Amino acid sequence: MKKSKKLGFTMVELLVAMFILVIAFGLVTYLYTRAARIRKIVVVHSDVQQVLSQQMDTLTYGDKGNWGIIDATEIGPASSESTLEAYNGADKMEARIDQDEEDTITLAWGDYYANKMILDVGRKLTVKNIYNAPSTTIPPSSFEYFNNKGEAVIPSTSAEEVTFVKITMWARSTDPSFSDSPAVPLITGVRLRNKPSF
Repeated sequence: MKKSKKLGFTMVELLVAMFILVIAFGLVTYLYTRAARIRKIVVVHSDVQQVLSQQMDTLTYGDKGNWGIIDATEIGPASSESTLEAYNGADKMEARIDQDEEDTITLAWGDYYANKMILDVGRKLTVKNIYNAPSTTIPPSSFEYFNNKGEAVIPSTSAEEVTFVKITMWARSTDPSFSDSPAVPLITGVRLRNKPSF
């Protein structure tokens, strides 16, 4: 009579198979969570850049029938690092990098307090302004003013000479999981159309 072979796996074979499965699933899980984190970082940085870009467009070209910096005939003497006053004839436009409005960019045509609008309606980002930007790591968001020779000027002493405005915006996401992420910059320059370039 023949001795029948036992069908099945030994305990050692089962343990080796389970060990391989645990390693495979662990690796897949690790790679998936890492890819999800990288995707979220890309999406958040893209959102920050998109909001900053929309803010720059509104500052530069205006909004809903209102004019922008590019159409200004002069920059007001009250303009500073955190405030820009622009005039187009008798019309006034004022932009501020605000500390009071949860670190956002605000803009108004005419009376600032009556017509103030926040450019980041969804509050997707926090702008680094002169009050909350550590001077050693992140420069503050700012407006800088230049004459037609490319020399920096101070509007309070020579507002009529300003022909070019450099806008620097540093911001980061308001997403709580990105509270320690570095700020993202967006820098642009606007030459006033109504000023001679030489």
